[in-house]
Amino acid sequence: MAIFNSFLLGQVSQSVGNVTMCQYRGESVARGKIKFRRDNPTPEMLDMRAKIRELGSLAKRLTPVIRKGFVGVGTGTTSNAFISLNMGAVEVTAEHVATVDFDQLRLASGLLIPPVMTVTLDASGSQFSISAMAQEAMNGYAALEDLLYLVLIETELRQAVILEVGTREAGGTSSFSMPENWTAEQVKGYCFATSKNGKEASDSKQLLITQQE
Repeated sequence: MAIFNSFLLGQVSQSVGNVTMCQYRGESVARGKIKFRRDNPTPEMLDMRAKIRELGSLAKRLTPVIRKGFVGVGTGTTSNAFISLNMGAVEVTAEHVATVDFDQLRLASGLLIPPVMTVTLDASGSQFSISAMAQEAMNGYAALEDLLYLVLIETELRQAVILEVGTREAGGTSSFSMPENWTAEQVKGYCFATSKNGKEASDSKQLLITQQE
């Protein structure tokens, strides 16, 4: 990088060949462009990149969910918050192939108290029944008007549904008919709560899905 004064060019901000000219702290600065970049990543870097790619792909599929579950987390995007929180939920092989462990996946993060919820699959294996327990208010951690959500993910297809089940004061019930292309054994359930205005959330909890006999 070089500082120069040019009566002919004046204050310039442009590129000529391999040289870029710009203004920096009142001075005219010229610097050469970097034509080549050596990238010799370590195995740890390759593992990290594999995790980020895998979680980034999943985040796109779960956008409606994580926009509710990661409100107010840090200064970045909800997708970045989701990726950062779930780095430990991804396993990487020696060949740097990443796989998400859905049993460790977290879909929400915050200070609110999580809901108490159950999910049951009927004997035919086609209908989910959801029940949320009513809870008391706790100053700063739970309000009666908080909203309670259930998320179901078909982990093989990477398809998801988010259901608003009720409020913390009243609890609630809901149902969901499993799509024909879903496999019951591949479905994972999670729940979390948000404030009524959507600006606060609880941590998510994975739910055990029981099946009726």
